Amino acid sequence: MTERASRIRGTAARTNAPTVPPGSDSTPRRAPGHEALRTALGEDGYRRLVRQRHERGTALGELADLVLNSAAEADRLHGKLRRHAAHVRDRLADLFNPHLDPAFVSVTGLLQNTGHTTDLHVARFAQQMNQLTQVLDSYQAAVRRTGL
Repeated sequence: MTERASRIRGTAARTNAPTVPPGSDSTPRRAPGHEALRTALGEDGYRRLVRQRHERGTALGELADLVLNSAAEADRLHGKLRRHAAHVRDRLADLFNPHLDPAFVSVTGLLQNTGHTTDLHVARFAQQMNQLTQVLDSYQAAVRRTGL
């Protein structure tokens, strides 16, 4: 017997089975900020970056800290963007769900508000990834100069 969907969004009976969105794989993804660091530096370079972060009072240590903080901020913004996209997807799914009464689905301004907010999240994430690239370039130049 199939469970009836509730008319109030989010109150339908839930199962304990994990949900995997269609078209996605079940393997966890690394966050894009730290993944970009690993790709650019390799695993050894990434570990060296983490070690150098703890060398307080040195220019290279402060730069390594800035690189890792920039990557963490990119990862945070990426997570925020993914949560927002999931929210928009759920709202659109409610809109097209044939089992829900159309009177209970608000469509006024749905795409206008979510589209604008999505654009802001995407622009901020892109800006942070650009900043990460610039900071990483500076770090790599400093490492080359010091010969580490």
